[in-house]
Amino acid sequence: MEWDDHDARSADAKIIPLAQLALGLVLLAAWEIIGRTTGGLWTSQPSSIIVRLIKLAGGDLYWHTLITTSEMAIGLAIGASLGTVVGLILGYSSVLGIVLRPIVVVLYNIPLITLVPLFIFWFGFGMLPKVVLVSIAVFFIVFFNTFTGATKVDREMLQSVQTMGANPGEQFRKIYFPACLAWISAGVKIALPYSLGAAIVGEMLASRNGLGSLLSSSAAQFDMTGVYAVLFILMVLGMVLADLAVRLETFLLRWRHAAG
Repeated sequence: MEWDDHDARSADAKIIPLAQLALGLVLLAAWEIIGRTTGGLWTSQPSSIIVRLIKLAGGDLYWHTLITTSEMAIGLAIGASLGTVVGLILGYSSVLGIVLRPIVVVLYNIPLITLVPLFIFWFGFGMLPKVVLVSIAVFFIVFFNTFTGATKVDREMLQSVQTMGANPGEQFRKIYFPACLAWISAGVKIALPYSLGAAIVGEMLASRNGLGSLLSSSAAQFDMTGVYAVLFILMVLGMVLADLAVRLETFLLRWRHAAG
C-alpha cells in the first residue's frame, strides 16, 4: 500500500504540470481565435503580443525596465530600513509606542496615490518622487510587521539575560533582534510586490520613463497590444520578485534551518 501511495503521488506530480500546461495552451489558443475573429481591438491576440515584445526588446525596453527596478530597489532599501528601525524602537519602548504609533496609523490611512501631486510639486518629474512613493509604501508594511514582532518579544527572557549581566547591546543582538527577524523578513517579503505597484503608479501619473510610462502611453493610444505586452513584462517581473522574496526570507532565517 505504501508503494502504491508513493506511485500515485509520483504520477500526480507528473500529471499536474502537464495538465496546467495543456490548460494554458488551450486558453492561449482560445484567446488567439477570439482576437482574430473580433479583430482584436480590445482583446488583441497572443501572436501580436509576442511580436510587440520582440519589438520592445529590440528597442528601449531594457532602459525602461532599469528605471523601474532602480526606483524599486532604492525605495525598498530606504523604506525597509526606516520601517525596521522605527518599528524596533517603538516596539521596544512602550512609552514611544503608545505616543507615536497612533500618528503612524493616521499617516498610513492617507491614500498613497493622493500624495503623488504633492511629491511632484516638491521633487519634480524625475526619479525622486517615485522613489519616495515606493519608500513610503514599503515603510508602513515593514514598520507594522516589525512593530508587531517587537511587542511579542518575551520580556521575561530579556529580564533574565539582563539579570545575568547582559548589557542593552547584547540583549538586542542575542534576544530582541533575532526574535523580530522573522517578522521583518515577512514584512519585506510582503512589501516587494507593493514596491513594484508603487513604482508603476508613480510612473503612470508622472513620468516619461519606466514600464509605467509605457503602460500609460499605450493605454492613452488605445493600443491594447502594447498594454498587454507591458502587463506580460510586469507579470514576469512580479514572478521574479516573488522568487527573490522567498530566497531573501530563506537567507535571513538560515540560522533557523541550521538550528533545526
